[in-house]
Amino acid sequence: MSFERRQLTDAHDLRALSHPLRVRLMELLAQEGQLTATEAATALGTTPANCSFHLRLLARHGFVEEADGGVGRQRPWRLVEQGTRISTRDLDAEGLSALRALDELRWVRHRHRQSEWWRTRDSYPEPWRDAASESFAVLHLTAEELIEMRDAVQDVIDRYVERGSPAKRRPGTAPVDVAVSMTPLTPPLPGGEHD
Repeated sequence: MSFERRQLTDAHDLRALSHPLRVRLMELLAQEGQLTATEAATALGTTPANCSFHLRLLARHGFVEEADGGVGRQRPWRLVEQGTRISTRDLDAEGLSALRALDELRWVRHRHRQSEWWRTRDSYPEPWRDAASESFAVLHLTAEELIEMRDAVQDVIDRYVERGSPAKRRPGTAPVDVAVSMTPLTPPLPGGEHD
């Protein structure tokens, strides 16, 4: 299955995502499916007006939308059903700056979620403790092999993305944090030599 991803190239779109509360709102919507600003505010410890402002801003940039069934202030919001892809070669200097801010926020949030898991994992049912995993490796790859690995991992992730929408969630599922980082540790030496 090929999952269509939105290519982000505009610095303004990247800056719209590069805010701590907006990152948390997007995470919360991914977990819950849809929420009103009031429900989001309760979950995130802020005000409904603050959440409403940030949800409307995310909507202007096409990341969230109003869901059906709301009236007045009780309008639910949901994620727009598409993933994103960002290529540094498509970004100007302003876009690269916005991407750095977004990357930093995402990894701070990931570290926070990981710390929460380590702190609370003994409270999870045994099948979930056994299923959770972390993998660390230093591999020696060419740029082409790294692209091949990246695309293969993304293909596996994409097979499960559609299950995130509330209508397609299966009984017994839980939101799972999947973060994959494949970055060179040092630049390659000329002529293919290694340290």
